[in-house]
Amino acid sequence: NKDISYLDFIMQVFKEEFTMKVNLLIENSRELDNAGGVFTENIFKKCSALSLTLKGIKADSNKINEAIKVIKNNTSIISNFRGNNLFTTAVTISYEEDMNSAFKEIDNIYNKLKNLFSSSQYLVLAAIVIFNARKRVNIEETVRNTRAIYDNMKKNHRFLTGEEDISSAAMIAITSSNLEGTLDKIEEYYRALKENGFSSGNNLQGLSHMLPLFNGEVKENVERVIRVEKALKENKVPIKGTSLPLLSIAAVVTDDFNSFAEEVKDISEKLKKEKGFGSFSLGSNIRNMMALGLAASNYAEKLNEEEKDNLINTTNNIALTIQITIEIAMASIVCATAAAASTSSSN
Repeated sequence: NKDISYLDFIMQVFKEEFTMKVNLLIENSRELDNAGGVFTENIFKKCSALSLTLKGIKADSNKINEAIKVIKNNTSIISNFRGNNLFTTAVTISYEEDMNSAFKEIDNIYNKLKNLFSSSQYLVLAAIVIFNARKRVNIEETVRNTRAIYDNMKKNHRFLTGEEDISSAAMIAITSSNLEGTLDKIEEYYRALKENGFSSGNNLQGLSHMLPLFNGEVKENVERVIRVEKALKENKVPIKGTSLPLLSIAAVVTDDFNSFAEEVKDISEKLKKEKGFGSFSLGSNIRNMMALGLAASNYAEKLNEEEKDNLINTTNNIALTIQITIEIAMASIVCATAAAASTSSSN
């Protein structure tokens, strides 16, 4: 159309691709309503829907239900693969050709981790992180590095570091090409963020774990985090609490933070109208997190190869790193939500 400028055309395509991703998330969410049974929490289904959407995969409830049977047939009722982890693990193996073999491989990684850590539900999440990277990492080395990274976290933040950080340690183990440098940068980021007004604690520690995965000077990236956080707040889609680590990807995928925040707001408002995404059934914080994940993924896909190379040199795949970062943040939110629900029901 001669009446549409090249820039307008690009923006139109950009909007259309955003819409496609949002629609896929909604479709996946509806499909997952048919998986896992009535006792599977909505938050598990919505976070799994996002994970599949970011990979460009259409959910298949029949396969997921079959995967749940595979897990149950291969575990005892007290297994850490049951309960909170059952649905997430089932979704993970549901798009593998051989679900039995895939589960056995995850279980094998889990047992290797269990030799170095106390048994916990968080080891399952770490095993899934490593399993998803199995084609590009050495499993034995990655498991050892996960323990070494966790020990370093514990040494620097004894009272902040707990089982919930094991999956972050696994993420660093599969992405960092220079562990010593990454660990030093984690502490630099933690101190710099704290000096710039962020409250110390688990959520700040989580953000400091993510930022070293991206290139750039600490001072510059902290400034970007501050700016994108401000833009998100001004657009009434704040990222806070256990979602805080996602500010890392929001800060690096664009320089136009206000436009980015507006996109997050548009997506969040559209999702709010859909079943299961409302303030009562899901909550604004998690919905905003999901909207940010979709926006960040779409922005990253628009970067040219030089921009991608300048942004990241770990996995050499910005889209993959965004997926991992979001999955770790979602896992933390899900576990925290489940723990809070468990505590509430026992009182």
